[in-house]
Amino acid sequence: MKSKKLTIVGGGITGLSAAFFAQRAMPEAQITVLESNGLWGGVLQTESAEGYLIEHSADMFTTDPRSAIKICEHLGKTDELLQTIPIDDRAYVATDETIHPVPRGLSLMLPSDLDSILATPLLSAAAKDRFQAEEQIAPSDWTQDESLISFATRRFGREVYETLIQPLVGGIYTADPEKLSMQATMARFVAMEKQHGSLIQAGRVAKEKAIQREASGARYGMFRAPRQGISELVRWIMESLPKVDFQNHSNVDSVAKVTSGWQITTGGSDSKPGQKIETERLVLATSAKVSGRFLQSVDAELAKELGKIEAASSAVVILGIDRDQLGQDFSGYGIIVPSVLNRDVIATSFGSNKFEGRAPDGKVLVRCFVGGALRRELVELDDEKLIEMAIEELQRTVGFQGEPGLTRVIRWRNCMPQYHLGHRDLVDGIEELTANHQGLELAGNSYRGVGIPACIESGAMAVERLMAE
Repeated sequence: MKSKKLTIVGGGITGLSAAFFAQRAMPEAQITVLESNGLWGGVLQTESAEGYLIEHSADMFTTDPRSAIKICEHLGKTDELLQTIPIDDRAYVATDETIHPVPRGLSLMLPSDLDSILATPLLSAAAKDRFQAEEQIAPSDWTQDESLISFATRRFGREVYETLIQPLVGGIYTADPEKLSMQATMARFVAMEKQHGSLIQAGRVAKEKAIQREASGARYGMFRAPRQGISELVRWIMESLPKVDFQNHSNVDSVAKVTSGWQITTGGSDSKPGQKIETERLVLATSAKVSGRFLQSVDAELAKELGKIEAASSAVVILGIDRDQLGQDFSGYGIIVPSVLNRDVIATSFGSNKFEGRAPDGKVLVRCFVGGALRRELVELDDEKLIEMAIEELQRTVGFQGEPGLTRVIRWRNCMPQYHLGHRDLVDGIEELTANHQGLELAGNSYRGVGIPACIESGAMAVERLMAE
């Protein structure tokens, strides 16, 4: 393998991770990474402005699974990672009138502190009774996939689902809960139901084993971020690969099979001519639909299956404000908004409450998320309207007054893959079809998981499969 050529299409965190692990596994290989624009890291972009450190998408990664922290260990950069500020390490839930913290010990659908859940003002007495009755609900013996809304309401009832579970999950997947696949996104809860008969019992066992750290909503103690922002992770990886040929503004037109393996044709521009690149090994670290378009002439069936994986769009409205503009001294990490409230904002993140160095003294960095699978049309509104929506949400939740000092609107179109019912079987089929083409691998967040660790793992596994050939 040492003399082989490997070309990776896509310069996001998946493609860069694939290059990193390929270089470790094949030190003598000729590795090329093609990126269609000038932004390495894909959606992972950090901007510095007026003393703020602004993340355009993800602002942290989890240490479980370990893929992201492990690559930082390989790079010798763990000392450059920040832990979250522990002052008020929890998320809040919006209601019509106010906000309340997510009950302690509730991690999506795994409860490890029943007293906290039974004490929350977020739920009615009837909802709390129904919640406790979850222990009496027999596990499903279904073998087919189940949607989030079906699973959660079957286990905990409608009100618990609408008030807590939907907004917690919605903040991660921005998906339609009637289509979101449990097997593809939260299979561990399905397994817990079968193993323990009840998620309440599973939470009790987890607490007894000290596996479940008490937290609110997300387990924030498990999150890390580079001191200078998430783009540092991208820079660290690229700087560790001096032999890799990174080519930006290389827009791939087509992919074809040739005698030597694969041929990639890129489009030309005024500043850069098009080229034909021959390579023995090829990793497509692009979205499923884009990869399907590349492979249309190679394998029409594979291209068709890839085209079935849809993606949602979202907008991030970024506000820099004075702390004294808040009607209350809010120190939580964020506020999630149940979709049943029919509000424009999905969730609000207070980045400077989570990590040090994100805002100047006396200032607060806020990011409001709009759009997703249920409100696709909002992403196309003009900046002024989206900023107005974000300000209105802050006024309702934390009593914001006045005007923000800094504003940004970032749009991510078709960037969030939707793991619909049957997604796992769909991906199994895609991988079987891909295996028919020697030297070809697919990687990215379209397949086996979203988030930084999942993307890093996807890139690593693509290289591992190539090595196995």
